[in-house]
Amino acid sequence: MRPLKNMVKLTPLIALAGWCLGNLSIAQSQLVSDWVITPHIKISFDTPQQSTRPVIVGDLLFTADIAGNVYAYHRIHGYLLWQKKLEAGVDGALAYGRSKVFVGDIKGNLYALNSRDGSESWRLKIQSEWLSPPTVYRDKVFVATSNDEIYALSEARGSEIWHYAHRGDEKMTVRGTASPTVWGDKVFMGFSDGNLIALSLQDGKQIWIKRLKSRDRFYDVDTTPYADAQGVVAASFDGKVYSLDNETGNIQWTFPAGSYSSPLIEDNRLYLAGLDGIIYALDRQTSAVLWKSDAIAGVGLSPARVGEHLVVTTSSDPFVVLNPKNGKTAFQGALGAGTLASAAGSLDGWFYCLSNYNNLTSYRIIEINQKRGLETVLSPTAVTRNLGKSIDDRKDS
Repeated sequence: MRPLKNMVKLTPLIALAGWCLGNLSIAQSQLVSDWVITPHIKISFDTPQQSTRPVIVGDLLFTADIAGNVYAYHRIHGYLLWQKKLEAGVDGALAYGRSKVFVGDIKGNLYALNSRDGSESWRLKIQSEWLSPPTVYRDKVFVATSNDEIYALSEARGSEIWHYAHRGDEKMTVRGTASPTVWGDKVFMGFSDGNLIALSLQDGKQIWIKRLKSRDRFYDVDTTPYADAQGVVAASFDGKVYSLDNETGNIQWTFPAGSYSSPLIEDNRLYLAGLDGIIYALDRQTSAVLWKSDAIAGVGLSPARVGEHLVVTTSSDPFVVLNPKNGKTAFQGALGAGTLASAAGSLDGWFYCLSNYNNLTSYRIIEINQKRGLETVLSPTAVTRNLGKSIDDRKDS
């Protein structure tokens, strides 16, 4: 495989960190950047901000940008596998499922691309923008539009199964990228008028609706709802996080810190980048505060799990790497211009950030005190083994 010509290797050692939690000793960590890919397009100061989160699938990394380019990379080595030019820019609508990359543009085109080579499987055209990542569930794709509509589509053909149109009373809204969430027999979705709704998975009929707005403007529910057996969690832009009963929509608890981006919930903990510049860890059941981070600049985005750490990007730099046990900052790093795209993280310690100037950077966190035994060097997958070669290389193979 041949590397990209515009690939730059950053400083090998950015930082070291170590800490102790009671009797639990955490090994020192090293934050390294292996590659950065710069855009092929001219970026100016009036270029819209990037809000499309990269997507990790095995050893592949999919990205899309406001210029309308979709890319597939080998995420460890940074090799370009394929590139697809769309009719218009992408502003948040990127997802993967069932061997397809689903991507929507701001001219109303929703594409299903073959993840192997980027070829188009089907396309759906509507009159509004696609801003949120589609949700792929079994043989269906659920996707929301910029004017508060939800489509349930056939994953194989893109044909419409059902369509729900929500007509709110909003006058001014926040441009968010919330997605529908499927749990059991319901689809949950937040809207720009401050409502959270539960729809029937089968036919899109409304089961319940709950109004969460608590002020006169900018009260959007711009976070993707999180649902589990305990209930459904959503945050609004007007300064609150809510947990509601799945069946009735009754509020179980409220926490006074809204969010622009979705929380991360795992192991009965809710990690949230609040609009007050604080990152919180809450008890999932009670909303009790487990820890609060130091204040960050700009708007914090969705926390990403990266190995034993959390990574939070911000709209104005820096991104921060946190210890999820106590909220202490392990590392800070700058993307150059901030971002509105959350980091994409992996349990193997790698994470990826797309800056507002469209620079894609890989990072990895190395536990340098960790005992290491024999290592296995993995060969590329069947997908990357062929597509990672140049055209001339493929003819010779």
